[in-house]
Amino acid sequence: MGFSFVSFRTVFLLVCSVFNIDAAGYFENGTALERTAKQFFPFFPVGVVRFENGICTGSGSLDGTCYTRRQCADFDGIGSTSCANGIGVCCVIQRSCGESTQLNNTYFVSPGFPTGFAASSVCTYTIQKIDPSICQVRIDFLTLRLAQPNIMGVCNTDALIVTGGASNVPILCGENTGQHIYVDFNGNTSITISIRSSGLFASRAWNIKVSQIACNCPYRAPSGCLQFYNTTTGTVTSFNYGSVAPQNGTRQLVNMNYGICVATIRGFCGIQWAQTAGTMTFTVSDNTYTFIGDGTIGTAAAQQTGAACTADFVVIPGPILPDGTALTSDRFCGNAFVTLQTFSQPFVMTVVTNGDETGDMGNAGFSMTFTQLSCGMNIFVG
Repeated sequence: MGFSFVSFRTVFLLVCSVFNIDAAGYFENGTALERTAKQFFPFFPVGVVRFENGICTGSGSLDGTCYTRRQCADFDGIGSTSCANGIGVCCVIQRSCGESTQLNNTYFVSPGFPTGFAASSVCTYTIQKIDPSICQVRIDFLTLRLAQPNIMGVCNTDALIVTGGASNVPILCGENTGQHIYVDFNGNTSITISIRSSGLFASRAWNIKVSQIACNCPYRAPSGCLQFYNTTTGTVTSFNYGSVAPQNGTRQLVNMNYGICVATIRGFCGIQWAQTAGTMTFTVSDNTYTFIGDGTIGTAAAQQTGAACTADFVVIPGPILPDGTALTSDRFCGNAFVTLQTFSQPFVMTVVTNGDETGDMGNAGFSMTFTQLSCGMNIFVG
C-alpha cells in the first residue's frame, strides 16, 4: 500500500514534535509564574496560567522549546527570545559527551563546538522517550565532520554508531553535514549516539539535532526508511558524498543497506529520478574518471544495470525511461545514471554497498534529484 502525506514542514514542527509537560501538567506553580500571572492576568486566579511547550526560534537561529525561565534554568538550557506572549523564554538545550536527555528538540554538540575537536575519545549521548506516545526520533546532522574512511571504505579512525533503536543504522564517518536519519524506538529502550574518534583530526566537529516524533504523527517515517522526504522535489546524496573523491581511497562507506523514501503527495502518482548536474555526481562502483590534481579530465562514464551490479548499487522498483520504455532491471551502478521514472508506490530508493570498497578507488558516491509526477502525466526529457 502507498502512503500519502501533505508537505508542510511547519505543520510537522508544530503538530508532530511532542510538547514537554512538567509534573503539574501545563501549570507552573512556582513563585516566578505566580508573579507573571498576577502581572499579566490580574483577574485570573493564580495557577491557571498555562502554555504549550512548543517549538520556537532561539539564539543562533536554533530551534528551542518554550519554557518558563525557571524551567529553562533547571534544564541547563540557554534562554534568549521570549515566547508565549512574554510569559516564557525560548530555551535551546545543548548536551555533550556522557549526557542524556528526556526532553524534545535537543542538540548533541562536540566539546568546544564550533571549534574542532581533535582528541581521541568515545563520546556518547543517550535519548530517552519523553512519554509512551513517542515512537521515533529524527536525527539531523546540522554539522558532522569526521575523519574519512580508510582505503577499504571502513570507518576505522572516526565512527558514528547508533544503538538501542529498532532501526538498522549503518556506521557513518566522513562529511555528512546536512544529512538526516530516522530511528525507531525499541519499546522503552533508550537510543544512544556514540562518536568514537582516534588520532589527530583537527576539523572534527558535530552539532546534531534530535527531535522526538509521536506514534500518530503523519510525518513519522515509514518502517524501513532510514531517510524520509516529504516534498515534491528534492536532492538526495549518499552518506559522505563529495564532489571530489580522494585519489587514493573512496568516499563510499561499507555495509550500506538502507531505504531513502519520498512521501507520496496527494495529486502525484509517480516520481522521476535524475543524476544531479555536474561532474562525478554518480560514481557508485569502479570509478573511471581520470584524475589530475584535485580535478578530473575525461571520463569513461557509463551506467550499468542488472547482473553487472552485484557489489554496490541503488535499487528503484518498476523503472521506465521518460519515453515510456520499461527497463528489465531495477539495479543501477557504474559512473552514470540515466534519468528514469517509476509509478511503483511507495517511493523508495534502496542503497547497497558491500563490505570492502578497495576495488572502487576514487568513488564520490551519488547526488540525485527527485521530482514527483502529477497523476496521469509523465515528464519527458529531451
